[in-house]
Amino acid sequence: MIKRISALVAALLIIMITFFAINQYRKSTRNIVDVIASKNDLVNVLVAGINSYKDDTFVFFAVISVNPANGNCGITLIPPNYGVFMNDDGSRIKKISEIDFYYYNRIRFSLKKDLGLDVPFYVKLYSPDVIRTVDLIGGVNIFSIDQAPGVSNMKFGLNYLDGVKTMQYINSTRDGSIFIKYDRILDVIMSLYYDVNLRDLYKNPLFLAEVFKSIKTNMLPREIYTISGMLNDKGDFYASLMPGGYSSEYYVVDEISFKSYQQDFLMPIAVDEIAEGEIKIKILNGTSVPGLARQLRNSLIRDGLNVVEFGTSSYPQMTESVIICRKSDFYAADQVAGKTGIRNIYFVNDSTQFNNLLIIIGDDLAK
Repeated sequence: MIKRISALVAALLIIMITFFAINQYRKSTRNIVDVIASKNDLVNVLVAGINSYKDDTFVFFAVISVNPANGNCGITLIPPNYGVFMNDDGSRIKKISEIDFYYYNRIRFSLKKDLGLDVPFYVKLYSPDVIRTVDLIGGVNIFSIDQAPGVSNMKFGLNYLDGVKTMQYINSTRDGSIFIKYDRILDVIMSLYYDVNLRDLYKNPLFLAEVFKSIKTNMLPREIYTISGMLNDKGDFYASLMPGGYSSEYYVVDEISFKSYQQDFLMPIAVDEIAEGEIKIKILNGTSVPGLARQLRNSLIRDGLNVVEFGTSSYPQMTESVIICRKSDFYAADQVAGKTGIRNIYFVNDSTQFNNLLIIIGDDLAK
């Protein structure tokens, strides 16, 4: 009897050790990104951020989506009041900003239900992480009009921001609105993404290891490297606020806005088809030569573009002309750059503007 019990215990131990070894092997060789890519699906990562350390809850949320087939990327900005289902039937709802990441599966469930995106990965960011990352990149160049009044020594025109100033820029909003902060965050992200000279750096394993050494994430290093390797010089970038609106105290996704989100955001990322919305352009003459704004307006109208406003700039005079992208639209900016010859493209997002591109004419177009 004792021998049988001993044999049974030994067999159970062998089974447990074998199971543990297999489980550890699977973990050590896991790369969920490869599995997702093999199915031609988008790879989605939830990024959660906050200025200061505070338990495991955050105030900034965005889903980063990468298409492994074409390198296209997208970012869906999520309001902190977004209502997450704490059970499957939706009878219990909490704001995403109030949920500890221990319940991440509930966040994942809700995003899948509302956006149709499976988001298996998350990254937790604090302001020191952002500061260190921007400094590792070498800073970021941001064009300033008047959108960041609280950043010291920031002047009209192109400004170099290190990590500390980048965080000042993001947090420098007149009324503390999270949506204005989203605009400032997009300015930084799009400026860094648009710089093709940095693409190789984003795919460098040593650089990525240094960036992520203090950042909390459920991704393994090989999964981070794989996602970064999907970026290519031809990939486009798209941005969108989560579709929907406020219902009572929660931000909820509705069917009508989701269809627009699907058509204008998800579809271009997935199938590489540009959603060709109308390009609305505002032109300002930033020189002392009269009539340049009208001349450029007439030229662009002949090319079939829509100039909704033109006039004289109230800003300091410009040596070189610039295109300011207001609505996260790389395609529109590149199209207008091709027609005007203006190569200086910068990003100052402002969803309140009627125009999605602002052209400020410089002395180079007066010659």
